[in-house]
Amino acid sequence: MPEMPGTFRASVRPTRSELRAATDRRRGSARQRGYTTGWDKAARGFLNSHPLCIGCIAVDRVTAAELVDHIVPHKGDQVLMWDRSNWQASCAWHHNVVKQLLERQYADGTITAADLKLDSPAARHLTRERGGGV
Repeated sequence: MPEMPGTFRASVRPTRSELRAATDRRRGSARQRGYTTGWDKAARGFLNSHPLCIGCIAVDRVTAAELVDHIVPHKGDQVLMWDRSNWQASCAWHHNVVKQLLERQYADGTITAADLKLDSPAARHLTRERGGGV
């Protein structure tokens, strides 16, 4: 039976775990960024009140929300972090795929803060384009 050839990584390139560790050092840990036990409790309460992913609802799917996403990234601003009007219920796929793409476009200035909502036309377009997490 044929074998898959080995993979090659130049020794000067960092491994994935090394890249992740470098990112964590640069950003700080989740607790250092404000995600405390108080946040965990508030997020659970929010998800109890908002159990479905708004990105999925926007494209006629029903998926349980797994986490609370900040519509506009708070970047350490505690007032913005705790502003419940800046929270949205999200499944992991919408948070990890669609929201990351939207945040890059927002940082580039090609979309507005309103487009960062997972039920915005920009988010619906990306959801459909990327397969909707299916």
